[in-house]
Amino acid sequence: MILGKRLLTGTAALAAAVLVAILLLLPPLPVVAPSPSWRPSSPVIRGVFHVHTRRSDGTATVDEVAAAAAKAGLQFVILTDHGDGTRQPDAPAYRSGVLCIDAVEISTSGGHYAALGLGRAPYPLAGEPRDVAEDVRRLGGFGVVTHPLSAKPGLAWQGWAVPFDGIEWLNGDSLWRDAPLARLVRTAATYPFRPVASIASLYQRPAMLARYDVLAKDRRVVILSGADAHARLGLRDGPEPYANPVFLRVPSYQAAFEVASLRVRLPEALSRDAARDAESIVEAIRAGHLHTVVDALAAPAAFEFSAKSGSATASEGDSLPLSDPAIVRVRANTPADGSIVLFRDGVEVHRAAAGELVYASDRPGTYRAEVWLPSHGSEGFVPWIVGNPILAGKVQGPPAPPPIDMSGPLFRLASGDKLWGVERGPGSRAELDREGGGVALRYALAGRESAIPYAALNATTTIDSRATGIAFMGSADGPMRISVQLRVLTAGEGKRWRRSVYLDQSVRDVVIPFADMIPVGESLTGPPQVAGVRTVLFVVDSVNSKPLAAGRFALDNVRFFSPGNSIR
Repeated sequence: MILGKRLLTGTAALAAAVLVAILLLLPPLPVVAPSPSWRPSSPVIRGVFHVHTRRSDGTATVDEVAAAAAKAGLQFVILTDHGDGTRQPDAPAYRSGVLCIDAVEISTSGGHYAALGLGRAPYPLAGEPRDVAEDVRRLGGFGVVTHPLSAKPGLAWQGWAVPFDGIEWLNGDSLWRDAPLARLVRTAATYPFRPVASIASLYQRPAMLARYDVLAKDRRVVILSGADAHARLGLRDGPEPYANPVFLRVPSYQAAFEVASLRVRLPEALSRDAARDAESIVEAIRAGHLHTVVDALAAPAAFEFSAKSGSATASEGDSLPLSDPAIVRVRANTPADGSIVLFRDGVEVHRAAAGELVYASDRPGTYRAEVWLPSHGSEGFVPWIVGNPILAGKVQGPPAPPPIDMSGPLFRLASGDKLWGVERGPGSRAELDREGGGVALRYALAGRESAIPYAALNATTTIDSRATGIAFMGSADGPMRISVQLRVLTAGEGKRWRRSVYLDQSVRDVVIPFADMIPVGESLTGPPQVAGVRTVLFVVDSVNSKPLAAGRFALDNVRFFSPGNSIR
């Protein structure tokens, strides 16, 4: 009996000690920010981007996500379930008073790319980052690189030269998944008591901000945060992070939504017409009329960023012509220990420990503002508010690629030559068609029982080693992609290099420098071995085609070019 009492007393004492230790480790609650002395010049609404539901790898229905968003005080939520763009997006709808906007997160071979304002794609969107970004833009969507610097190689973005539209500077899921183990253990201990503050304790200045400033020097890119909310933590080894069958629903959707959110500036207040309001929000995001607030640091937030030169004015996301020196003005309800910081082309040019910053300059550049607060998880300061830039003066766009030199003699593959043939996989159909001039392929891909639905037009030919690319006139009976490939004969399937291109009913001149082709297979590296090529292939790109897809594409004036050389 005495031993039992002692054990009970010891256990209680240990539990009390653990509880006291946890209480001492609790991160601070958000600072109460002062009320601003000014009112925003335009309506500003609060919401989140990048949310997953049960339709992909989330754990809640759309209605449940909307209910969590309402509890978090949001006015809109942008759903980005994984997909290939071929699902018709749900119509915008108000649920629990929150506007739900349907988008999609697409997996490329070099990271993930979310598309807003996209209708139903005519074929699966996948493949190289440059191809997916090109397709999203062609289809009228706005593309955002998600978790670009993820610690997981399969999620990190590889297409930095791709002209994408937007990029996440902060990803809520990566915030805790990429944190060191020791900090995660501490966060796990305090999460049941203060979930939002515990997640925020992992927050440090993201490296993506410096990467963004380099990007924004040369081109316009919208910057925003992504919640990347799943409410899913796997408990078994497996293909993490989300395919795990055993999991906890943490961090919760509401907690994820309360860590950080977007403030979108609209031309007018929400009308409660879901379609109209969704269009207004997406267009504002396209224009860069938004900023991010890390709500777990301080709340509520008020921020306004503007600039003036002569009679011209601009707000965040806009361009400003410089006729006179630019007067840049930043206003925020900065807490007592915070500062407003102004950057030009990524370099700090002014800082004010106050609620307003005014700066004058005749220097063109990309101006961007942040509001800093002391860090909860380490020494120093972290961004509380991160705004989109104002492009003042003649800000150069990305360097235009040099024109492709197609001067000099050409070597043509005449459509009547016997070198043309077809290839196909089991169950697929491929027929050579010479009707209407040129050369064409009629195809019908195999169904899902086929491991590789395959149909291709081929030309058995050598290529002069001095050739630098291939060009042709191409069209198809409907939107599709073909993979132009060079094959060197070896044992097995041979060595191949490829470049995917888009075709539709319009006849277009397609020009592919060999330097743009990438090797097929992980064991092959480097540029095409042109001198060893024996086959040129025009393959129905199975990455962008559904099983049983059928159609026809046509080629004419197929030629290799070699500037400054004589091809024999």
